[in-house]
Amino acid sequence: MSLYDFETLSLYQPRAGTVLKNGFLLDRLAHAYIFEGPRGTKKLDTATLFAKRLLCLHPDGENPCNACVNCRRIDHGSHPNVFLIEAEGEQIKVDQIRRIVAEFARTSLEDAPRVYIVNDAHKLNPEAGNTLLKTLEEPGADIYAILVTDSFNAILKTIVSRSQVIHFAALDKDVVRADLVKAGVDPALAAVIPEYTNNCDEACRIGESENMVAAFRLVLEIYEMAGKPKKSMVLAFRDRRDALLPDRDAKDFFLTLMILYQKDLLNAKLRRLDQIVYRTETEQLARLADSVTQKTIQNGLERMLTLKSRLRYNINGWLAFDGLLAHLERGFLHAV
Repeated sequence: MSLYDFETLSLYQPRAGTVLKNGFLLDRLAHAYIFEGPRGTKKLDTATLFAKRLLCLHPDGENPCNACVNCRRIDHGSHPNVFLIEAEGEQIKVDQIRRIVAEFARTSLEDAPRVYIVNDAHKLNPEAGNTLLKTLEEPGADIYAILVTDSFNAILKTIVSRSQVIHFAALDKDVVRADLVKAGVDPALAAVIPEYTNNCDEACRIGESENMVAAFRLVLEIYEMAGKPKKSMVLAFRDRRDALLPDRDAKDFFLTLMILYQKDLLNAKLRRLDQIVYRTETEQLARLADSVTQKTIQNGLERMLTLKSRLRYNINGWLAFDGLLAHLERGFLHAV
C-alpha cells in the first residue's frame, strides 16, 4: 500500500508519522534525518512522502495533495529537485556524493527546496561518508537530507550526531495481513505469510509469486492426504517439488509453512484455537488432531525444526524432505 498521507503512514509507523507530521505543521523540520529500522517498514516510502509534502504546490495541512505537477513528478521519479542515491554494486561511492555536492553548488532549476535521499546509507564507504558529513555540517538553504538504513550502527557517529534519528519498528502482523488482503492475496494465504515475514515488501512479493502460492496449496494438499492409505504425501511432493521449490529460499518457505501447519495441529490438539494460523483449516485441523496423539504431532514438529536448521548446509534436501514426509505419513496411517 502506497503512502499518500501521514494518516496512512501512522497506520504503519505511529511514531514516525507523528514526528514528521508535527514537523510540517509547526514548521520545525530538521535538515537531516536518519530513518532506521528493519527492511520492509516503509522507510523509503516515507522519504518519498516527505519530499512530496515539501514540494507540493497545494498541500492540505501536513499532507501533500498528490495531484499537482510536483507530486506527480516525484511519484514518477522525475522531479529535478529530488535526488535518490543508491549503491553502485556493494557500496555508495564518494563520486556519487560529490556529484550531489556539485549539484547543490549550482542554482536550482526550480525555485523550491531540494531533497536528497540516500537509500541503504550503511553502504556509504568511508570516503563517501566523510564527504557527506561536510554537507551536513554546513547545510545549504532549503536542502534536506534523508538517510535510510536497516543497519544503524554502521552509520558514522558524526553523521548520526548531526541528524534527527527516527526509528521504524517492525510492522504488526495484522497490518501486513490487511495489506495483503487489499492487494488481492487469498485471505487464507494472507493469514500465513506474516508468520514467515513482517517485511511488507517481501510479504507482497510472496503473495504475488505463483510458485509461492502453489507451495502454500501443496501444503494443504499434503495434509489433506494424511491418514488416507491410497494417497501418498511423498509421491505428491515428488511430483511438484522441482517446479515449486527451485532454490533454498523456496524450500525454506515451504518448510516454514509445514511447521506452521504442524504447530496448528498441536494447538488444535490442546484446544488453543485462538492461536491457529491456518484459520480456514480449522475443521481439517480438528479432524487430524483427534486422530493422532500429542506425542506424534510433537515428534513430527521436532523433525521439521531439525530439518529447517540443516537446510542452510549442503545436505541432500530432497532426500531429507522425503524422509520427513514418510515419517508424517506413517504417523497418521498408524493412527487410523
